Amino acid sequence: MHDPRQSARNLLNQNTITLKRLWINYWGEGGTADPMELDAYVHEALRPHPFELAHIAWAMEDLQAGPRH
Repeated sequence: MHDPRQSARNLLNQNTITLKRLWINYWGEGGTADPMELDAYVHEALRPHPFELAHIAWAMEDLQAGPRH
């Protein structure tokens, strides 16, 4: 599986998304980390469980797909 953290960092650094938006999508996908933990995961300060990486990947897919109507 592709590691979604680099994509998340890129979007955060470009101000394309906010950490809050990423966390809401991540949490909505079933992620269990709080916003500070998610930030640490994305910036590789903490190592997430592989299942948490899947939740980050799913959140990124939703964000990159754009708004749903």
